[in-house]
Amino acid sequence: MKLLKNLVAVSAAIAALFGITTLILVIAGFRPFILKTQSMEPIYMQGSLCWVNTRVSLDSLEVGDALVYRSPANSLVLHRLVGIQESNTPTSIPAVMQGDANELTQDVELSHINYVGREAFSIPGLGSAVDELISHHIIWITAAIFVFLACVPWETIKQVHSQRAVATYLMTLLSPSSWSILQRAWLLRNSPSVCGQSS
Repeated sequence: MKLLKNLVAVSAAIAALFGITTLILVIAGFRPFILKTQSMEPIYMQGSLCWVNTRVSLDSLEVGDALVYRSPANSLVLHRLVGIQESNTPTSIPAVMQGDANELTQDVELSHINYVGREAFSIPGLGSAVDELISHHIIWITAAIFVFLACVPWETIKQVHSQRAVATYLMTLLSPSSWSILQRAWLLRNSPSVCGQSS
């Protein structure tokens, strides 16, 4: 029983840490994207979870930055800025973009309409794991377990067979902290996938 109680405490701490970290990143202007292709390998591997800083302005972009932008086909692309052409338009940048694994470059007119942000950091393999959890709805089961472990008092867990405990559990699921955790799960569930082009 003591081991189970310690496991509950550790799980609750992990859930809280994950939630707080995600919340801080989102408030700071970062957004998660799942890299679906191999166009940016070997630096950004397929299946990575990339965090993009959406508060980096167009004026501060430099050659060599990895950027997320929306293509004319309305898909999100992570490619590298390899050149900037001359322009008299102050509201846009005539950028030359290229995937690290691609031979061809692409001319892209970056503006506030199609520019998303600059890549800040990525976690290899985590995107594929999140995508797999989403596709099998496991993330919702995990979120529900974290809500239960993080919010339900230990005494309630031990007395879960009683009607009062069940009522307490239902009230806990409706609490603001529970919804906060589920909202963070929803953020990952709806994080747009970066569709790097293969050529």
